[in-house]
Amino acid sequence: MAMRPLPSVSICGFFLVILFPAAKACAQAPTVQQPAAATAQSAAIGSYSDSTSGLEHLLKDIIKAQRENDAARAEALLKSLILPDYTHWYYENFDDGIAKLSVAAYAANVNSLTAQLARVFLDAQSKDFQRIEAVRYGKNCDDNASELTFAMLDGRLKEFPIYEGRLFKGGEFLRLFAFVYVDEGFRFLIVPKFEQVVKSEARAREESAAKRLLIGGNVQAARLLNRVQPAYPSVARDEHLSGTVKLHAVIGTDGSVESLRVLSGRCSLARASVDAVRHWRYQPTLLNGAPVEVETEIDVIFSLQR
Repeated sequence: MAMRPLPSVSICGFFLVILFPAAKACAQAPTVQQPAAATAQSAAIGSYSDSTSGLEHLLKDIIKAQRENDAARAEALLKSLILPDYTHWYYENFDDGIAKLSVAAYAANVNSLTAQLARVFLDAQSKDFQRIEAVRYGKNCDDNASELTFAMLDGRLKEFPIYEGRLFKGGEFLRLFAFVYVDEGFRFLIVPKFEQVVKSEARAREESAAKRLLIGGNVQAARLLNRVQPAYPSVARDEHLSGTVKLHAVIGTDGSVESLRVLSGRCSLARASVDAVRHWRYQPTLLNGAPVEVETEIDVIFSLQR
């Protein structure tokens, strides 16, 4: 059976373990990068390999420095987690919807990120979360991951690993998501909630006067012509996992599924859902006699027979 993780915290649409102040983070992405002084500086802080053991070593060293009251060492390690040239990196590695909100959030928080990360580690120690493990996600994620992890993996423009740190106390763990390995070091990502990504994309389309109808899931389901049934993942069966995967879909003028975003759902179930729904086909929707694109939500329900 899968271990039950503690819930993480979200604010202003961004999924984080840390409470980031995000007063203007949900508005629009900045057009300029923050000053170089606000980005992570290279420091002689040791070598941490691009691996789970490398991230575990780094997280343990941060906690050790805090326990020993070595403020300089702890600050250097925490500063190394800040993503350099984050605007360029996000747009180079993620689709525009994810990149826009992530860059805005990073700009709003970069100057206080080191202090906020420090508080997370101190709070975890005070609550006796001691043992550290790191998880590496490539193409897929495990079902102990956050429900948003798969959506982040699926939004990459190219495949690169995303890491998660876990601080354990007994059978529970606190999640530190997400890390990437950039310029020979681990960097901390800020991850958007995908409901906010969808809303941001909708606003952008309204501003461009793009014609697209928003149709409820039940109404659009009645127009389905070809449904490919998702396969129930064997790993989910073995772990007795069931539940609903919620997808946001754009249906093209010809009735084909043009794009999908996973809004929520366990990783193995999300992968099976996306792989199947991408092959669904609907009756085209007409507006004043002309075919138009449609936005809708699709619920894929997985239920184990007992």
